[in-house]
Amino acid sequence: MGGESAVEMVVGFGKQAIPYLERFLLDRPPRTVFIPRCRAVRALGELGAYPVLIRYFEQYQCPADSAVLFAEDAVRSAAARELTQIHSDEMYRVLLEAAHQRATSGLVQALGAFGRSESIPLLFELLEDDMCRADAIHALRGVPNEAQPFAVLLLRGCTEIPIQGSFAVRRRRSALQLLSEFGVCQGDWPEIREYLQDEDIDCMMAAAHIGFSVAPDSEAEAIATKLIEASARMNWAQEMDVVELLDQHRPVTEPVARTLAERRKSKGEKPNWLSPFWRILHHVLGERLGQEP
Repeated sequence: MGGESAVEMVVGFGKQAIPYLERFLLDRPPRTVFIPRCRAVRALGELGAYPVLIRYFEQYQCPADSAVLFAEDAVRSAAARELTQIHSDEMYRVLLEAAHQRATSGLVQALGAFGRSESIPLLFELLEDDMCRADAIHALRGVPNEAQPFAVLLLRGCTEIPIQGSFAVRRRRSALQLLSEFGVCQGDWPEIREYLQDEDIDCMMAAAHIGFSVAPDSEAEAIATKLIEASARMNWAQEMDVVELLDQHRPVTEPVARTLAERRKSKGEKPNWLSPFWRILHHVLGERLGQEP
């Protein structure tokens, strides 16, 4: 409880401090105050007492109290970071099993540091977890050659990991965005094309980004049309991303924008500059739209 200086003082006693730290970490029940336990973990790591940290994970049981549970997540993350100092099969096994039991940000970061393909299914599963998603994405970016084919299989529905449902949409979205970074071959495009019809705008935009890269030229206008027509449901950030994507494919997007504008005007619709649809058309066509915002 003495703060950071207490950690230095305890470590200063050397190996003889390990039994006291072990009892502090393993024998005392978890609490909502997690900082002292995190400091004990760090002291054990500095003293090289990795077997104690391994036992901590092996005897872990999820606290029933939610406040204690989330506090102990911080301790688990701290212990995972200490174990990454030793890159061995045993350490990796301990971390992977702990993450399967209950993943935390620090555990996901630790798995990412190992850069092993065995982590990929779990990392994709964690893409629906708000607390772990960013770290899981970062870890998957570290193994692109192995993560790319798994992402394709995931989106095809060829894995046991769900991609439909209110929570799975986050996983589907992240997988498509990762594929837009990793790239896909033309043979994978027919399955990815289906996501142009996805109700989630981010999923649809990621599929369009992939399509502009690998789809046949004959499909480019349909992709641009889908992007512009879906713009009415976009927020400001999504609108800016679409504008940037359309700018990269001007030879295709300009005739599409002209056709869509003429179609709307023929129905008596006037430009509404509060609508992302008309703002995007004006961005693409400029004065050729015939009216200024």
